[in-house]
Amino acid sequence: MVDIDRLADEALKLLDDAKQVNYRIAIMIVGPPGSGKSTLAEKLCKTLNSRFNQYLDRDSNAEVVLTEKGNEFPDLVSDLGEISANLYNEMAENDGISKELVENVDFKPVKKSYDDGRVEVIGRGGQPNAFTIKRQAPMLRKHDVDIAQIIPMDGFHLSRKCLDCFKDPERAHQRRGSPQTFDSNNFLQLCKTLAKTCITKPPACESESCFEFISKTFQSLPAIEIPGFDHKIKDPTPNQISIDPYTRILIFEGLYLLYDAENWQNVHKVLLDTGAVLIWNVNIEEGVIRERVAKRHLNAGLVTTLEDGIRRFETNDLLNARLIRSPLINNGNIVSIRND
Repeated sequence: MVDIDRLADEALKLLDDAKQVNYRIAIMIVGPPGSGKSTLAEKLCKTLNSRFNQYLDRDSNAEVVLTEKGNEFPDLVSDLGEISANLYNEMAENDGISKELVENVDFKPVKKSYDDGRVEVIGRGGQPNAFTIKRQAPMLRKHDVDIAQIIPMDGFHLSRKCLDCFKDPERAHQRRGSPQTFDSNNFLQLCKTLAKTCITKPPACESESCFEFISKTFQSLPAIEIPGFDHKIKDPTPNQISIDPYTRILIFEGLYLLYDAENWQNVHKVLLDTGAVLIWNVNIEEGVIRERVAKRHLNAGLVTTLEDGIRRFETNDLLNARLIRSPLINNGNIVSIRND
C-alpha cells in the first residue's frame, strides 16, 4: 500500500522549497487502468487540504491574505488565435464540435473571447473538451481553503458524438480510452496554461513555515474551469472542475501523462520546465489490474458478468496498459511507486 502521508510530506517539502519562486507546484500521478492512480490522487488531495485547514484552525494568528493584482498578470493564452466565425458557427450547429477536426492531432487550439472577460479555449474535441479562463475577483475565504486540486484527464475524453465522426467510428468506440480518443491537443494546452501560473512569482513574504507563507501570499489569478466526465451519460461535462487562486498544488492524474508519442510527449516537458514538479509512476502487475478493472466494469453496469468484464479489459484496457510501457518517457525525475 502507498503511504499517503509520506507522499503529502514530499509534496509539502517541494512547495516549501519552491515557494519564493513558484506560485504553484505540479504533481503527476501516472499508471495503467486499475492501478489506483485516481484513488491515490483523491487521498493525497484530501490529506493536503486537511493539513492546511488544520493549520488555519489551530493557529490563532493564522490569516488568509488575497492580494489583488489588477491587470498585472499576463494573458495566459496570448499565443492562441481567435476562433474563426466559420468554425464557431459550425460548432454551434453541431453540438459544439467540428466533424473535420476530431482526428486532427496537429490542430492548434483556438480561443473564444467573450464580452464579460471569459476566454474559452477549444481544441479538436470542440466545446465539450474546452476549458474556460475567468478573471472575476475571487471571494476572500477564511476557512475551508483548498490549496490542492486534482487535474484529471477524464474530462478530455472525446465525446461520443466526436467518435461518431471518426473514419472508423466502430473502432473508435471500441477503443475508447486509447490515446487517439482524447483531446490531447487541448489537454496539452491546459498544461501549458497552468504551467504559466506555476512560474508566477508570489509576493515577498517573511514567514517561519510553509503554510504561513502560503496563507499570506494568495493572489487573484484568473480561475480556470476544466471539463470533468459524467459516467452516467458517458461523456465529458464542461466547466465541472474549478482551479481557483487558492490552488497552490496541482495534482495531474492520468494514463498518458508519460506517453512518449503525439501531443502527450510534451506534457511531461511542459510541467518539468516549471522547475517544481514531482512525478510518481504507479507500477502494478497485470493480474491485479485485470481483476480490479473487470469488477469496475461490472459495478458500473458496462457488463453483466465478471467474465464479460475480463473480456472487456483484455480487448481494451489491457491494450492501453501495455501501450504506455514501450514509448514511455523515462528519466531521473520519475519515481516508481507500488500500489498492490
